[in-house]
Amino acid sequence: MPGRAIGGRSLRGPQILRLQRLLEWLRSGRPLTTTRAARHFEVSRRTIASDIEYLRRLGVPVAYDRRRQTYYLEEPFTENLPLIALDRAELAAFLVARLALEAFGDTPDAALLEAAVERLAAHLPEPIHVDPDTLTRTLRFEMGPRPRTPLRYLEALRRAAAEQRVVHLCYYANYADALTERDVEPYAVVAYQSRWYLVAYCRLRQAMRDFRIDRIRHLELREETFARRPDFDLEAYLGPAFGMHRDDRTYAVHLRFSPYQARWIREEQWHPSQVLVERPDGSLDVHLQVTGLADVARWVLSYGAECEVIGPPVLRHRIASEARRMAERYGVEVYGPSSNASIHRTKTT
Repeated sequence: MPGRAIGGRSLRGPQILRLQRLLEWLRSGRPLTTTRAARHFEVSRRTIASDIEYLRRLGVPVAYDRRRQTYYLEEPFTENLPLIALDRAELAAFLVARLALEAFGDTPDAALLEAAVERLAAHLPEPIHVDPDTLTRTLRFEMGPRPRTPLRYLEALRRAAAEQRVVHLCYYANYADALTERDVEPYAVVAYQSRWYLVAYCRLRQAMRDFRIDRIRHLELREETFARRPDFDLEAYLGPAFGMHRDDRTYAVHLRFSPYQARWIREEQWHPSQVLVERPDGSLDVHLQVTGLADVARWVLSYGAECEVIGPPVLRHRIASEARRMAERYGVEVYGPSSNASIHRTKTT
C-alpha cells in the first residue's frame, strides 16, 4: 500500500512502527545512537537521523548528549505519538466536510469536526499546513433555507437509534398547528435539503413517520428498548418519495417541460426512477414513479407555465386549481372549464 507524503517524506506502516519503537527505546533510558539503531532496525544511519528529527517535529523532546554520545528525552513524554498520515488534500477534505455540516445549521457534528480539524492541523508538519480561513474564503456551501431553531436533540436521537431505545416526543405538528405527545421507535436520522428528520415508528399512528427534528419541543429517552422490524429497509422507504412527504400510494407522474426549461431539467437527476423522453419540438417529458404528490406539486408550481402535468389526473387537477387560485389572488380572470384555460385579462376596479 503506498505511503502518504508528509512534510516531504513518505510515511508508511514500517516507518510508523519504527518511530514508536524508537520512542520506547528513548523512554527506557538505554543508550541510543544512530549506528546502534540502524543496525537494530536494518536501515541506514541517515534514516534513523531522519526519524529522530521527525520525532522532534511531532513534539517529542529528543536531545543529544555529546559527552555520553546518546540521544535521550529531556523530559518525560507520556503521550501517544500523533502519527497522522494525512496529506494536504486529505486535511482539506476534513475542512470541506466541516463547511458542509455547518451549512446544515447548528449541529454538534460541525463543532466536533472543527475541533478535530484543529487538532489534526496542529500535529501536521508546516510544509503541508492548510489555512482554514483561506479555504473558507474560497469555498462555500449554500443549502438554502434552514431551520431557525437549534438542533438540540440531534445527537440524542442518533444515540437512541443506535441503542434501539424508545423515545417520548413532544412534537409540534405543523399541519395541525398543535403540540402532540407520542412514543416513537427511532430508526434513522436523515438530512434532506438542509433539514434534519427522524425516521421512526410512531406508536400513536401505528406506522412509520418522519419528524422534523427542529420541531421537537422536548424529548425523553426511555429505558425501554425495541426490536427493529426485520422487513424495514431505509433505502426502500426513502427512495420512492419525491422529498420527505409520502403516502401509501405510488403514482406514475408524467410531466412536460417547455423547450426553454428543458435545458435545465436535462442537467439534473431529480429522482431515482426518472425517465427523460425528448420530443421533436425540443420539449422534454419526465416520467417518475413516486409515493405521494405533495412535493411533486410544489416542484411543478415552481416552474409556472414552463411545466405541464400530463398525468396523473389528480395532480393535473391540483395544479390547475392552484393556478386559478393564484390568478384570482392577483386579480386576473381565467375562463373556460378546461384545465388548459388561459389567463386573459386583468380585472379593473
